[in-house]
This record gives sequence, C-alpha cells and structure tokens, in this order.
Amino acid sequence: MQKKSVVNRQIENIYPLTYLQEGMLYHYMLDKESTNYILQTVYTLNKSMDDAKAETALSILALRNAALRTCILYENIEKPHQVVLRERKLEYTRIDFSAMEKEQSEIALQKCLSEDVKKGFDLQRDPLMRVIHILLPSGEEKMVWTMHHIIADGWCFTILKEQFIEIYECLMNGVSENELKAKAVSEKKEKGEYSEYIKWLMKQDQKKAKKYWEELLEGYESDCNIIPMNKPEPTEEQMNMLSVNVSCATTETLKKLAENTGCTINTVAETAFGIVLQRYSGSEDVVFGKVVSGRNADIRGIEDIVGLFINTIPVRVTSEKETTVKELLKRQQKIGTDCTNYDFYALAEIQKTTVQGSDLIKVLYVFENYESGINTLKNTENDRLGFTGEIARGQTNYAISLVCYETNEMLSFDVMYNPNVFCADEINLILARLVKVCEEMAENPEQRVSEIETVTVKEKVQILSEFNATEAEYPREKT
Repeated sequence: MQKKSVVNRQIENIYPLTYLQEGMLYHYMLDKESTNYILQTVYTLNKSMDDAKAETALSILALRNAALRTCILYENIEKPHQVVLRERKLEYTRIDFSAMEKEQSEIALQKCLSEDVKKGFDLQRDPLMRVIHILLPSGEEKMVWTMHHIIADGWCFTILKEQFIEIYECLMNGVSENELKAKAVSEKKEKGEYSEYIKWLMKQDQKKAKKYWEELLEGYESDCNIIPMNKPEPTEEQMNMLSVNVSCATTETLKKLAENTGCTINTVAETAFGIVLQRYSGSEDVVFGKVVSGRNADIRGIEDIVGLFINTIPVRVTSEKETTVKELLKRQQKIGTDCTNYDFYALAEIQKTTVQGSDLIKVLYVFENYESGINTLKNTENDRLGFTGEIARGQTNYAISLVCYETNEMLSFDVMYNPNVFCADEINLILARLVKVCEEMAENPEQRVSEIETVTVKEKVQILSEFNATEAEYPREKT
C-alpha cells in the first residue's frame, strides 16, 4: 500500500486517449520499430547556446506543459490511458562535430538525424520529446527537436519554441529558476489544460455526429486510390518527401477566385486535389482523408494548449458532368463549414458505417495555416536566441499524404510518401498534375470540372511524339 501511495503522488492526472491517439497507439503496437508518427524538426541557431541554461529551460517548459510529462499506458489495463506525471526530465544531449571537416560533419549530422528518428519512443516509459544540441564547424549550431505525434500536433511547435526562447532568455538575463517555475505554474492555472479537451470530447453528441457522416457518405461506392505503376527499389527509408510550388500569379488568381465564390484558399486546394484523385480513380465521386485542427472547441486558451487536437475526417468530392469549377467550390465550402460541427467524431466509427470499412481512406490531405516548425521564429530583438527552421519531418501510416500551405505568396504542396511503394517519378507526376489543375481552375473557373485537363505538357510531348515514334528498319525487298 505504501508503494502505491508513492506512485500516486507522482501522478498529476489520468485521462482517456482521443480517437486519433488510439489510432496512433494501434499502429505503434502493430510495429514498434516503425517510424510512423515520429516528428523531428531541425533548427539553426543565430547565436551560441548555453547548454546548462537550455536544459533548465526545457525542465521549466515541461512543467508548463502537461503533454511533455505524459506517458501512454496500455499494458495490463482494460483501456489505454494517458498519465501526466508531476515531474518529468526531458532528454537533452550535446553532440560536438566542430573538430570535423565540413564534409564529414554533414555526413555525421545526417546520420545523427536518421538514428534519432529510428530510435523512436517507448510510449509507456520514455519522455515523448527529446532535444539534441549539435555543434558544427565554423561555429554553426543546430538544435533538433524530436517528439512523438501522440502528444502534440504541428500547431504546438510554434507554442513550444516561443515558450522555450522566452524562458531561456529570462535565465540568461538573471531571472532565477524558482521564479520562472512559479510563473509556469501560475500560467498553467490561468490557461486551459488538455484534460479539459478530453472532457469536452466526451460530452459531444455522438449519435448526431454519426447520422451526419452516414448521410454525407451515403451511396459512396468508389475506391479512391493512387495505384503505383512501377515497383521502386527497396530501401530502409520509410518516408520521403517531394515538393512543388504554384506560381505567385496563379496563387493570387486562386485567392481572388476563393473570395468571389465565398470560400477559403484551403477549399480551393482541397478541391484541386479532389479533381486529381477523380482522374486517378476514374470516378467523379471520391473520398479522401483530411486532417482538421480540432481547436474549435469551447475551451479557454485552446490556441495556446500543447496537445494532440487534430482529427482525420473524410472529404467527399462529387461532380456531375455539367458541374462547373465555381459550383464545385461553393459546394465543397458548404460541406466544409457544415462538418465543423461534427469533425470531432472518430474516423474508425465513420468507417464502420461504409461499404469500404477501414479501406475508406487511402490518401491523406493536410492544410497548414499555422506557423509551422519549418518557419523562422521572428525575433523582436537582434540579441535574442532565434531558431531558423531547416528540416521538418513527419510520417503517417498512409502511403501518400499531401500537405498544402502558403509560403512566399505561393501555394505549396509537399507529398510525403513511402519510397517502398512509390517511385519519385510518380510522385513528381502527381505534383505536376496538381499544379496543372490549379492553373486550369485559375484560368477558367466557369469551365466544367469534366473538361479540366490533368495531362501535363511533358506528358503530351511523350504521348504525341515518343509513343508515336513507330518507324523501324525492315528489309524492303521482302514482303
């Protein structure tokens, strides 16, 4: 009994998992060696960092945010739960490559990043975020933040980095650790906790949500999938990423189109992707998965809470033969607005109501409208510690995930894909077709969706010239 009471004193809170967390745990238990849902962001620092102060700042950051003190318990219990510990030391490592030649250090850095991802996390026993401080030749310094997606979403990267910089700078300016800890505890009480979101989820009308999704997906019989045409060379890598930008001019036209049709640029990009998937599946009726932020719940300070709020919901894009681009955009915007009242509902429960079941969604779409980890955290003063993001890594259990965001006044698309399933050429072709559809939508929004061309200029040359190059030598004196 005494041992049990000691354990209880180490626990701050216990609550169930969200639907998406349960899904992530399921895939983790299927393959604990998988690098699915391991998030890693690499930052270049604008000044030298004090390791002792940085480690102290991390401990205060963990005190401020319950997610960083959370472990996921699932063994020997009826239902998995997340447990928040009162105290948890985050892993902090300093690695010095500064004595190496530049070329050697670059190889060592890439190896370090790869090994860090492959290391993964033990969801029950490990702190689910760790930091590496790396010193490179010529005084360059990098900071690697790695965490498991089960405790946080992309929105949280900015929250955590800003908090870390603020705490670190206070320590450098002589503010005591105890004072900053007291401030962290005070802020924690003033703002909402992730546990409040769990309670909110449990209060939602599940029957009403189920009915909504049943009606939305009624009659859907297609199989929306992108079938790989070629078998790639086997590789140990589980995720690669390729990107493309839509020109500034086309992006600006698409924004005006969004304004004229009363929809968002997110809806425009989502619809363009739906049209591409229609062509790949050979059906005018397709369904794919979309990640929603989940931060529309009525919880105090939800914008500043660190936790996994996102959820995956189905998006259905249907167009008849006469449907125009404008009409489709208006329809998709209405669906998008309506579903915000039910986007908390579990994807697994939605799938149970469909013919396709767990095969309902084969492709995932994400629109990032937050300042993600790959962006620079702007400094208000030149002498502040600043992070310039270089590399951001995410991975899901889907063979293809499309991420859309705006950067430098351009609409940008990243495709994260499994290189053991798809060749790079095929992914580049998907991206090229997506850009082509965006250009066609911008050029003539009054045209019918069925008239939109997805064949690229390069493909036209190949079809008309290369495929028709049928001349062959033959003996002319014989029949």
